[in-house]
Amino acid sequence: MAKSSADDEELRRACEAAIEGTKQKVVVSIRVAKSRGIWGKSCKLGRNMAKPRVLVLSTKAKAQRSKAFLRVLKYSTGGVLEPAKLYKLKHLSKVEVITNDPSGCTFMLGFDNLRSQSVAPPQWTMRNIDDRNRLLLCILNICKDVLGRLPKVVGIDVVEMALWAKDNKPTVTVQGNLYDGPIPSMVTETDLKVSVERELVTQAEEEDMDALLGNYVMGIGEAEAFSETLKRELLALEAANAHAILESEPLVDENAMEG
Repeated sequence: MAKSSADDEELRRACEAAIEGTKQKVVVSIRVAKSRGIWGKSCKLGRNMAKPRVLVLSTKAKAQRSKAFLRVLKYSTGGVLEPAKLYKLKHLSKVEVITNDPSGCTFMLGFDNLRSQSVAPPQWTMRNIDDRNRLLLCILNICKDVLGRLPKVVGIDVVEMALWAKDNKPTVTVQGNLYDGPIPSMVTETDLKVSVERELVTQAEEEDMDALLGNYVMGIGEAEAFSETLKRELLALEAANAHAILESEPLVDENAMEG
């Protein structure tokens, strides 16, 4: 993998200086290009439109549970990074990779507390797929560790993402400062699939699916027990059928004699 700006220690120190005094810890910092567009459509990045930005994922330790943030930093006229925008990750509701961008490096982040939901959020374009995967998996890991949930995920090949995560574990493992200290975590392919599938169904269908899954989804350890139960039920059914057949035989004989 090519060296990422997420590994740039100088950039990280500049970001830490930019948010000094906030008591927030930088988890990852990475260079991006900012543009505007609409949900589901890419906006052509031109020199006059794209703006260099740095996205920073940060956490702030609390007595019981950490808080997580997405910070947007911009360059001042003197080339110094300064805060431009602050989002709370607890309001992150949607991660959408723009499928119209053939590179797959452009995505949007939707927050449910924005004042105007009719105005599309910024599009963020990464240098390459590795940078995109690294940032998005870091976001998803923090959401899972710190917030205990995942946002909806749209336009992402979950198998591809899971394979990438498997091959790049050191770069996407996140430390979530929870109750008893740092806990490493990893968003799995199953997590991503569930998040993607939820975007494809209505709330009523979600409730039906959850009810069905709650009744029928089993862990591997329960498979043998289920198999034995199924065998017993099949044997009982066969016995009941045989008994019914035997009981009907005298009636058949009686009918034959009457005929």
